[in-house]
Amino acid sequence: MNYFTVSLIGAAVAQDAFAAAALYGSFDRTRKLRLAAVTAGCFSVFQMFMPLLGWSIGRVGAEAVGGIENVLAFGILSFLGIKMMLDSRKPMGINSSAFSLRALLLIALATSIDALTTGITLPAATGAKSTAEIITAVLMIGFITFCISFAGYLLGMKLSRLQPSAARLIGGAVLVCIGIKTLLFS
Repeated sequence: MNYFTVSLIGAAVAQDAFAAAALYGSFDRTRKLRLAAVTAGCFSVFQMFMPLLGWSIGRVGAEAVGGIENVLAFGILSFLGIKMMLDSRKPMGINSSAFSLRALLLIALATSIDALTTGITLPAATGAKSTAEIITAVLMIGFITFCISFAGYLLGMKLSRLQPSAARLIGGAVLVCIGIKTLLFS
């Protein structure tokens, strides 16, 4: 198995998670690293699960996924982004629904859908021949995603000088843009 290729794949599929984690970090007024770890952990778990699911589907039939993964990601990210932009006109309470655990899990799912198709090609791209090598590759992808997402969250905390309503408006637009990128370039 080519570990360098796995690392590049991990870094590539973690880019949307980085952007979303930075968004979450920009809203964190508590400055607790625990929230950064939870956010990064959510993205990491989905980035590990989806390639594993893709690999399993690929063993059965790659056509089963063909063409719908990017539309699904676009739909989820656009819905959440538009909701955030509409909510930017309302006062933000401490328990904002845009930043609930449920919303975080949906965003983690949406940003990891491209990893589903990556999982289909993972054996060919990395040279992984056994189930143990696939699991090692998936764990590496998860670790890389955790590190990149954690760094994104911390960066968002540093850049959180925006007013909360402006940050929600920009954050919603970022999610919609990620969805459009996924739809057009995946």
